[in-house]
Formats: sequence, C-alpha cells, structure tokens
Amino acid sequence: MSGSKILQTVSAISVSCTVLFLCTIATAEETVGKRPYEMVWANRTEDTRPPLVDFENLDGWTVECRDAVAQFTPSRGQQLWGKHVGRLVYCGDGENPAITIRPPKPMLLSPPFDCVNLWLYGNNIFGRDKTTPPVGITVLLRGGDNQLVRVSMGKVRWKEWWVMHCRLTSKQSTILKDGASLEGIEITGGKNKTALSEKTAIIGIH
Repeated sequence: MSGSKILQTVSAISVSCTVLFLCTIATAEETVGKRPYEMVWANRTEDTRPPLVDFENLDGWTVECRDAVAQFTPSRGQQLWGKHVGRLVYCGDGENPAITIRPPKPMLLSPPFDCVNLWLYGNNIFGRDKTTPPVGITVLLRGGDNQLVRVSMGKVRWKEWWVMHCRLTSKQSTILKDGASLEGIEITGGKNKTALSEKTAIIGIH
C-alpha cells in the first residue's frame, strides 16, 4: 500500500480513513518526519485494510471555507503509511467557522459497510491549549435517493496519530446500503484567530 490514505472500505464491515492536523506549509525543504515507533517496532508498513483514497497527489482537491481561511497541501512532516499525508492549515475568520475538504469528484464506495475510521494527527490534547479550540470532524457521504449522510467522528483531542471510529446508525446504514460516495470531510469550530503566516491551528489528513 503506497501513499497516505483517507478512506478505506472494510470488506463488508466498515469504511476507514486517515487525517492529519499540522501547522506549517509543506515546502521542498520540509523535514521528513518519523513513523510512530509502535509501527516501526512491529514492522507494520500497511494499514489493516486496503484504502480507497490517498494524498500522494492532491491535484483537483478543493477547500471550501465559511468564516475561516485554510490551505490544504501534501506533507511529509508526519509519516504514517506512504510518503505523503494531507495537511490542513487554518484559522477562524468569523463566528461560525467551517472548512470542507473535497476530492476532485465524489468517490464511490462499495457496500456494505457499517463503520467509518479516521486516522488523524491532531493539534490539541483534550482542549488544554486554549489558543487552539478542538475542532469537530464530520465525514460527508452521499447515499440512495441522493441523500447526504453526515457521519460525526467527534472532536480532535490528541497530538499524535490516532484513530477516530464511528459506527453508522441504523438509519444511516439504510440510506447507504445500496452504495455510497465520499463527498468530503468537514472541520468545524476552528475559532483560533492567528493569521496563517503565524502560529495557526493544524490539521492533517492521511
């Protein structure tokens, strides 16, 4: 498995993704980070299930902002599986900030599945850093009859790689049982006010 992954299907059981939250813009001189020591010790170089999407190439990906300013770039600053992860740098610019990262086109997922997992590298530990409010993460899926399903993954609460997990409700499973597509990932509540060129809140996606 190559590349940093965002969404995977779990053979008839779940869908899984990976997200990283960081704070500087990737450059050619960027220092390549190290993989989590637990994975190095275990010689684990691939995720449990094959991914559907990676961030080795972000061509065509877009960032939509409401009451926020954001940039989404490939990064090697924090390593997990492949060579790159997606890195979101953001700050608030209003009372109700929301950022949505969208692929070039909706990505089809094979049914059935009943869970969403999200690998992410966060920017806050249980809300202790008051200058970086914990943001909420929602995976946006489109199902039958063109219905949008918002899968709330919870809030960012750790500064290392970890997995957010959410089991679909029975209603969500019914809507998505005949097929689904990934439309984006929404980040809400990023009310930090620092300019992007200074200390910004950080989110990355793998």
